[in-house]
Amino acid sequence: MTAATKPLKLGCSYSVQFSPDGTRLAVLGRDLVLWDVAARQKVWRGKFIAHCSSMAFSPDGARLAIKSTTGQMAVVEAASGQLLLNFQNRKDGEGCGPAWSPCGQYLADGGWDGRLRVRDAQTEQVMFTQEHPGEMLRGAYAIDGGRRLLVLHGVKSVAQGQLQPPDYCSVWDWPLQAGAGRVALSLPGLKSCAASPDGAHLAVLHYAGGQEYLSVHALADGRQLASVPVEAGGGTGDALRWLPDGGALGRIGKGKLLFYAWPGLEVVADHPFTYPCALAFLPGSPLAAIGSWETGMLTELNLPEETP
Repeated sequence: MTAATKPLKLGCSYSVQFSPDGTRLAVLGRDLVLWDVAARQKVWRGKFIAHCSSMAFSPDGARLAIKSTTGQMAVVEAASGQLLLNFQNRKDGEGCGPAWSPCGQYLADGGWDGRLRVRDAQTEQVMFTQEHPGEMLRGAYAIDGGRRLLVLHGVKSVAQGQLQPPDYCSVWDWPLQAGAGRVALSLPGLKSCAASPDGAHLAVLHYAGGQEYLSVHALADGRQLASVPVEAGGGTGDALRWLPDGGALGRIGKGKLLFYAWPGLEVVADHPFTYPCALAFLPGSPLAAIGSWETGMLTELNLPEETP
């Protein structure tokens, strides 16, 4: 893998995301920064809520939803960088998300208290709540072109002597309805998950017997399609991403990025990087945004031609 052009330094960046049309790159670090991808110039920089930790573009790319480590959410206009709505929901506590509904009217997010919520993105009204007692919701992602919601459930520690239930992933169709989430996969030690671009496969990082594994399962029935042992990762646990064509998986390793071919899961490339923590790929382009606790990069990464 080689860098074809001089990388653009993004600074401290623990979350990176391209807009749906690929023209903008949102970088979340000490501030939220929007970049013009082609011009490689900043469009705006802002600090809208304290301790912002995650974000998501709306399906049309016109808005950015952001969430803080306290659970507070807000919506920012992408074109102007103006704050459109502050949900003032600091008491919800830390969790995962946000994730947009396919119509762009609603926002879903999960809490470490096990609550899955859906709010109106214009009025902040809570439209739906599903409780999951004894669980932590550690990931909420729009998948299958935004038509479905994937939720990663982590089971909290149980009392001594009790059997620890496995972690699991659930899939929800919009609009979300009580009890309608389908368990797609159940595994002990689930660390992170990523659905393939076509919504057919679910890649997961998980632990078993003190070893970390990368596995791919059929999203329809949880059937395991491939699994390989991998070295322990670094950075954030959710930094597992499919390439846009579905031909490989990228993940964060210790001081490097690792790429696994699909099918087969053999390592096809590794790329040294300082303190990597996030990945995003631009469809139809070799451009990749790499988040780092030190300094992220927008760069061209070229996988070997034999990668499917």
